[in-house]
Amino acid sequence: MALKTLIKGGPLFDGRALRPWPAGAVLVEGQTIVRVGPAQDLTSAACDAVIDRGRETLLPGLIDCHAHLSMDATQENYLYRLQEPIGEQTLRAVNNLRRDLLAGQTSLRCCGDKEFLDIDCRRAVEESRLEGPRLVVATRGIKASHGHGFVGYSFDGPEQIRQAIRKNVAAGADFIKIFITGNLETPDGIPSYLSREEIKLAVDEAHRIGKATSAHCIGGPGLDWYLDAGGDVVEHAYFVSPEQIERLAAGRTWVVLTPTFMLDESRIRYLPPGVVEETLRQGRRAAECLAALIAGGVRFGVGSDGLHGKLWRDIARLVELGASPLAALQAATSNAAELAGLGARTGTLEPGRAADLISLAGDPLADPAALSNLGAVISRGRLILSNPPA
Repeated sequence: MALKTLIKGGPLFDGRALRPWPAGAVLVEGQTIVRVGPAQDLTSAACDAVIDRGRETLLPGLIDCHAHLSMDATQENYLYRLQEPIGEQTLRAVNNLRRDLLAGQTSLRCCGDKEFLDIDCRRAVEESRLEGPRLVVATRGIKASHGHGFVGYSFDGPEQIRQAIRKNVAAGADFIKIFITGNLETPDGIPSYLSREEIKLAVDEAHRIGKATSAHCIGGPGLDWYLDAGGDVVEHAYFVSPEQIERLAAGRTWVVLTPTFMLDESRIRYLPPGVVEETLRQGRRAAECLAALIAGGVRFGVGSDGLHGKLWRDIARLVELGASPLAALQAATSNAAELAGLGARTGTLEPGRAADLISLAGDPLADPAALSNLGAVISRGRLILSNPPA
């Protein structure tokens, strides 16, 4: 029989809204939430254990919507490290997974890694051989031979792309990731490295076999072609036009915002030397476009893009760009779960969802930086981190 655990705290954010209780509680049976309510209404009499977090805020575990397991954005020249031997990349991935989990990121949407290492990591986590967040994985990124994509493999023409998608799915991919553009504008605009035909083929083939698509795309004509094809998620969107924002707001395509890549100077300094100054120069325009996208009513999630254990910094950036603290927090909880295909499993504190939750000192709806001050992390019903209650 599964053990019952009562988790008690102060204010409770359920992933959608702050509940009107001075003190909240969550009753867990095994790995599943069975009841959520005011602490005064949930008794510990029949429980096997009680986790009392005092006045700390309770909320769902965070979901990083854009991660690469083998990328560590705190290392010098970190993008080119993705060309290192697969053993080195796997060791880095194992370390990153633990960093994420201890930072309260109980789920990761992994947007591409080399040689299916994300599949191996997902299996090891599910089998409890490796400690880490639950993983939703894209496996190999699909790029053009002359295009961008440090975690991508080159496939040219519709037939090669079709075969790549089928092999990714056969290996266990949860969704399909394509690289349409680079990261920066060029003097000639934003080139699309994939043709309109290749983009449509990728979306059609993925949808035909029941998989969602994700596109690394900062804007330009490639974004229009991807929206024309019915693509599911756009990653980054640093330089979207007002017309593209209108299209995104009117449609059902999600956008994953990764603001620190373009806006955090301390992180930018770790990029390859040849692009540091240009990234810094284009940051102001990127900030304006991202702010317009947020104001335009586009559905969005948030990702760290390799800044493991620091998702709170991207959440805080969203607020600086004009998102409400509530919208920014939903982008890493309830909305993130829907975007990642995890809406029936996690992202909210409600009966039937996985017991993935965190507690923290402070109010993240007043100051997102409070997310860096964790008290406890519970993943699949297991207490992973427990600091003295605030």
